[in-house]
Amino acid sequence: MRQKREVTPATKLTVAGLAVACTISLGSAFVARADSISDQKKKNDQRIAALGQQLEGTSSKLATAYVNLERTNAALPIAQQRVATAQAAQQRAQAAQAAAEATEQRAIAAESRARAHNERVAQKLAVAQANEQRAKEQLAKNATQLVSSQDALDSYAAEVFQGAGQESQLGLVFGSTSPEDFANRLIMADTASAVASDTIDSLAAKTADNTATRSYLTAVRGEIAELKRQAEAALTAAEAAAAAATQAKNQAIVAKNNAVTAAANALAAKTELDGLKGQQVAFTADLKAQKQSEAASLAAARAESARLQAILVERARQARIAEAKRVAALKAKLERERQARIRAERAKAAAAAKAGRKYTPKPQPAVSVPAPSTPSNFLSYPAIGPTTSGFGMRWHPVLNKWMLHDGLDWGIACGTPVYAAAPGEVISAGWRPSGWGNQVMIDHGIHRGVDLVTSYNHLSSIVKHGGKVNRGQLIGYSGTTGYSTGCHLHFGTYEDGTPVNPRGWL
Repeated sequence: MRQKREVTPATKLTVAGLAVACTISLGSAFVARADSISDQKKKNDQRIAALGQQLEGTSSKLATAYVNLERTNAALPIAQQRVATAQAAQQRAQAAQAAAEATEQRAIAAESRARAHNERVAQKLAVAQANEQRAKEQLAKNATQLVSSQDALDSYAAEVFQGAGQESQLGLVFGSTSPEDFANRLIMADTASAVASDTIDSLAAKTADNTATRSYLTAVRGEIAELKRQAEAALTAAEAAAAAATQAKNQAIVAKNNAVTAAANALAAKTELDGLKGQQVAFTADLKAQKQSEAASLAAARAESARLQAILVERARQARIAEAKRVAALKAKLERERQARIRAERAKAAAAAKAGRKYTPKPQPAVSVPAPSTPSNFLSYPAIGPTTSGFGMRWHPVLNKWMLHDGLDWGIACGTPVYAAAPGEVISAGWRPSGWGNQVMIDHGIHRGVDLVTSYNHLSSIVKHGGKVNRGQLIGYSGTTGYSTGCHLHFGTYEDGTPVNPRGWL
């Protein structure tokens, strides 16, 4: 009963079930944590990607240093979570390994006990079978002796009661010739009777012995049948215990391999975390140095921007003066033409009066010069692409202040053709140290009462360096020169030197 409790199928199923449950729970935990880490990484990647727009107009070195640091800072919690997850998985795997190995030892011990029990039953069965064989042999021997004794008794009886003349025992007694011969004959008869009596006693004893032997043989055969049943049960238990031991051993091997893998994963995660911490220190120092350099660069950029604005303001003033002169000249011309028409009408009236006719001079309206009409979509799109950054103030995450993004960014591949948005004159074309990289600026003249200028920035190359341009004329190719975090076109519009939202003109 003890052996059966140790190796029952229920026990094996319980062990296997626990192993499977542990495997499933560990797997589910790994999947859940992997999904969580993956989602977290995806969000961080999206946030880092958005930094590129916020850092537009920043030196590439500062932007790189900041993005590197932010990416490292974002990766650190994920790496720490991976370490914690891997270490927890390692602990669970080691616990599972210990449990599997303990189960294996119990299964091996159960197998050993089952096989020992099977051996004891086998030995008892062998003894019982030997006893059966000896009983069979004893019965066969007794049967032979019983037959011999019975034959001897039968012969003796025939001699006593059926023998003829001197050959019978009675003849021996009554056929004597002298008292001495009678005495001798009588002694011989007594001897024969004694022998017969012994034979009868032996026959009775052997008959009794045969009966006892048959009873013993029946008992032995019953014992053999029971021992055979026990032997079959013991063998089944031993085989079940061996199967359970093999299964437990395989589970222990798997658990050990899982523990080794978990330990390697934990070590790799820890190594990654340590590397990220080292990068964080280096990137922090790099960012600090780049911020100091950026301060000087921004001062120069502000000075360049102020210089450019002063130039544009002066051009706008000159353009407005020229436009005023043009309008005045046109108005004077129109007035001269009006006065000539008035004089002509008066001459017609005088000539009609001399001829005795009446002529009323046609009135001439006062001279006015209408302002030129500019459509709302005066500017054409210089390139087609998705808008990656709009016009307006935005927070600079490195310098920690609001800064104006004075144009529209279109996400187009480097090398994409860029065209003039309207007719005009190229007033500037070349490298700009203020961060715009290769830039082309076109003055479109006075429209809506302001001098309109467009700028095309971060170009990879410039085709038109000066002179007049027509709408849609190729002026260059897009790129990522200057303070740029990726291929795109930064398109700006200026009214009298002040940057405005290009959408009001497109």
